[in-house]
Amino acid sequence: MSTIQNPVLRGFNPDPCVCRGKDAWYIAVSTFEWYPGVLIYESKDFVNWELKANPLDRLSQLNLIGEQPSGGIWAPALSYHDGLFWLVYTDTKAWKGEQKISPLRDMHNYVVTAPDITGPWSEPVHLVSGGYDPSLFHDDDGKKWLAYIRRDFRGIYEDLFAGIIVREYSAEAQRLVGEEHVIYKGANLRTDYFMKCQIYEAPHLMKKDGWYYLITAEGGTGYTHATVVSRSRDLFGPYELHPDTPMLTSRDVERRIQRTGHGNLVEGPGGQWYMPYLGSRPIEGQTRRSPLGRESCIAPIEWRDGWPCLAIGGVVPGESFEVESDVEQNLDSSWAVDFSQAKAIPLELQSLRIPKSEDWCNLSERPGFLRIRGQESPTSRFYQSLLACRVRDFAFEMETSFEFTPTSYLQMAGVMARYDENTFYYLFVTRDDDGSKILSYMETDAGSYAYQNRIAALPEYGEIGLRIRVVDSTVRFFYRSVASDWADAGLAKDFTKLSDEYATPIGFTGAFTGITVNDMLGFSQPADFSAFAYRQLAE
Repeated sequence: MSTIQNPVLRGFNPDPCVCRGKDAWYIAVSTFEWYPGVLIYESKDFVNWELKANPLDRLSQLNLIGEQPSGGIWAPALSYHDGLFWLVYTDTKAWKGEQKISPLRDMHNYVVTAPDITGPWSEPVHLVSGGYDPSLFHDDDGKKWLAYIRRDFRGIYEDLFAGIIVREYSAEAQRLVGEEHVIYKGANLRTDYFMKCQIYEAPHLMKKDGWYYLITAEGGTGYTHATVVSRSRDLFGPYELHPDTPMLTSRDVERRIQRTGHGNLVEGPGGQWYMPYLGSRPIEGQTRRSPLGRESCIAPIEWRDGWPCLAIGGVVPGESFEVESDVEQNLDSSWAVDFSQAKAIPLELQSLRIPKSEDWCNLSERPGFLRIRGQESPTSRFYQSLLACRVRDFAFEMETSFEFTPTSYLQMAGVMARYDENTFYYLFVTRDDDGSKILSYMETDAGSYAYQNRIAALPEYGEIGLRIRVVDSTVRFFYRSVASDWADAGLAKDFTKLSDEYATPIGFTGAFTGITVNDMLGFSQPADFSAFAYRQLAE
């Protein structure tokens, strides 16, 4: 037996949906404004999960340009049927005001398919707008049904939802057909925000032993989050609630993993059933800040009297579980790339709202280096030249080396730790007014802006090394030139601020760290990176 520690997908990996396809299991997670859309992890043993695919990798499938922080891809649902992988997803164009949540949202839902998890993935088919969190249920009579939540903005927070809706999907016609059926209106779990209203989301349907099971995420995705299960003999209901409702939650419980909920069910190795769910790990002593974001966990399930129940009993999921396997769980999240040896940009490095393209990032323009051409400012929601990876550890280092010849203070290249455009820490190489190459720093703190112009003078030629280190919830920066040792930049910043709970007014992602180039002159000034490394440190 192997003991598995939760989370199984650490760092920002929320809204997990698991499915069995061919000879492996897959988990799809939300990516919000990060490109490509949707991360899909593969496991053949239910112990270790490898990032395998980013299916929404071109603008014809997904255009995130200009979208708000924590907009974009919400709660993808992955299934395998008829020899195809089916992925349905929401593209949330607008969902909040700058200072508070807005009841009005622009949300569009699509489906894409592929014969293999790595593609090729089809062009998207529009399903329906006005709601979110769709999932596709393949019934045993051959029919396919889309389940989704519809919002109702008319009540202005009194009742945000019009119910869980199912409607038939015709694969032949590639559209929804027939009538909408409202099958569910929540278990009345109240949230710790949104004026304590009821929220029920992320419907997943499955059928077992003649019962239709509806799995929903309720109570909001904060500290009152939960998973609710109900069942019916008829697809359209009525649905009866699980005798333990919610059937999975950490609300009102002091546990290391909080905000638990949201998931579906799958049969794993040896006939054991499992439920994935999201959870977050608040910083010790900072119970409301989780910079690693919402992470993916797994709970073993037992069926009792026709109901799925946590195998450990109760409703609070365990922080570890066992799998019948001789494979050990790999808990080392360190990785590195030497761009002189790389044939492609690693999947771990995602871009912001725009596809990775030869126009602004490539390995071909200067062989041996990753060339990134600068685009808009670090607060742009349109064209940023940023490649970043998820922060997966409370203690880590990120390091890079690069060459850059700016001509103005409007051209910058360096390293960033960020939550979104409103909250980030950025150390960069730029040009001072006297013509010297210098190291400077800027940040936004929940929208407040600060700048330090001249942290150090730099040599005109040769590579510059920059490093971000986080230990004890403090972000520190280091730099060096080719012939020098590492020097402390003299900055100490609060890592806990890079979190959902600190975002304005609220967010759904997590901390990223990466490399970025800006050219606000509009001349696409390049920086050439020779290496990138992410290292897990001892906490």
